[in-house]
Amino acid sequence: MTDSLNNIDFYLNQVGQNDIELDSSWGQGRTTFGGMSAALILKQLNEQATEDGLLRSLNIAFCGPLFTEQACSLQSQVIRRGKSISHLQGQILQDNKVATLLNACYGRERESDVHVSHAPVNILKAEDGQKLPYLKGITPEFVRHIDFIYHDGQFPFTNSRVNHIHGMMRFSDHPEEIRDEHLVALIDAWPPTVLQKLKSPAPCASVTWSLEMVTPISQLAQPIRGDDYLIYEAEIRQAHDGYAHTEARIATQDGILLALSRQLIAVYDKR
Repeated sequence: MTDSLNNIDFYLNQVGQNDIELDSSWGQGRTTFGGMSAALILKQLNEQATEDGLLRSLNIAFCGPLFTEQACSLQSQVIRRGKSISHLQGQILQDNKVATLLNACYGRERESDVHVSHAPVNILKAEDGQKLPYLKGITPEFVRHIDFIYHDGQFPFTNSRVNHIHGMMRFSDHPEEIRDEHLVALIDAWPPTVLQKLKSPAPCASVTWSLEMVTPISQLAQPIRGDDYLIYEAEIRQAHDGYAHTEARIATQDGILLALSRQLIAVYDKR
């Protein structure tokens, strides 16, 4: 597939070359959605960690806005390399200010007698769900780039009584196959689970994000094709005082658990 401004790979392929200027179609208002900034940093770190084992976890802080239509740059460093575990850090800057900070942990496989399987993921079919539509001026601009299929839970701002979302996701403009960077962007793209609890539109923002790669993509028997859906299960664990704590599981469409995600979200429903 050829690169275009509507394809995440257009930007991932610029990493390591020059400053990057993101198109407004990847924005939330004037700012870039956090999954894109995290994906760009991760691409740079992955290129530096080819001898450090597999990506095991990410910790991401969204320190400030990353504006679209304005150049940004990437910086990275090795924090420490060990025999089994290595830690790398990257950041994306704009106007000499850190917008997103990412710490990545890479680890080599080791023999172990401990084996615990995860609880099964509900297998979903895209045709059984409802697609989140792109509504100009209501949904963020980047929503047009991603197919969100809701199976359980409700759309944002519907005064929902439930505290979970079960659904599926993929890029509308499919990359050839899904890599770590694509996965990170997709996971963060979902509307925060807490938004369905609100009666009317109100802003929210991810403050911190922890992501654990349970089954590294490179270890799968078959690659994940770009047109494959991934399963997304998210729960609100608690919400109070303008903050929500959410957890999510992400799996292949045949139920292989890929990642565990946890976010702290600031909600601005009363101002």
